[in-house]
Amino acid sequence: MKASYVMLARYDQSGVQSEVVLSESHGNTAQQTEWLQAERLLQSRSEGILPRMTDALIALDGMHGLVAVYGVDRSIFGIAIVARPRAFTAEERAELEGTLRSGSELMRRLSTFEGEESALERTSERASPAQFVLDRDYRIEARWIPSGDESDALQNILELCGNRLPPVIEQTVRGLTKSWTDDPATWEPGLAIPLPFMVVRTAPLTGAHGVKIGLLIERYRSRNPLRLAAEKFGMSSRELEVLSLVLKGFGTPQIAIALDIAESTAHDHVKRMMLKTHARNRVELAAKTLGWRGA
Repeated sequence: MKASYVMLARYDQSGVQSEVVLSESHGNTAQQTEWLQAERLLQSRSEGILPRMTDALIALDGMHGLVAVYGVDRSIFGIAIVARPRAFTAEERAELEGTLRSGSELMRRLSTFEGEESALERTSERASPAQFVLDRDYRIEARWIPSGDESDALQNILELCGNRLPPVIEQTVRGLTKSWTDDPATWEPGLAIPLPFMVVRTAPLTGAHGVKIGLLIERYRSRNPLRLAAEKFGMSSRELEVLSLVLKGFGTPQIAIALDIAESTAHDHVKRMMLKTHARNRVELAAKTLGWRGA
């Protein structure tokens, strides 16, 4: 269709803009960027089903605008704005609407596999630390784990562990405290980095019930933990898509809805991944695919 402006923005799984295409030949690229940002904000507040096509919710300097919102469930993966002075015909509307399903699938796949290229970039965003109190047998007596970020797979695993820490963390804590004896002079704080995205700190906690182990786990969000799973376990593209949702804590019904597949198919994908990783449950599956040694 003929238009004065064609603008497209694409977003990663965290909602951060990862790509933008503007009509540079018409100038006003800063204005076009503002249009995309404002339109996305308004569209994100809408209760409409995704993907969807609507008239522009923002003013476009008196022009008519059509907007294609690409996404699944409540996640917006892309927004395209087409604008021009004259109104769009029903045929043109239908043409743009016809891109919604395939466009959403493509952008969701791109969002799934996007990520940082180095360990340094993986540790660029610090998550709120988790805190534990352990007895001398390394059993958990108390914990405080920040909540509110469903996309933080490490947080989800820490919340689901029982009275023992995940193996990779327990082994690290044992190493940091192996020199502790009944002599208070040996109760030295310790620090280790068992994984590129994790810092483990230990410190003695003394009280009426003797010395306890204070544990602080500082985590760094990794936008894309899937490369390891692909390389180590030979997972297919579809399995990695399912895994990305498992790491978010999605159940089988939610995975089926998000990927537009049958629940039985989603269950089969999870089962195959557990076989490939020799995992006994979803928590162990997540731990193994994240590279937690000893899981």
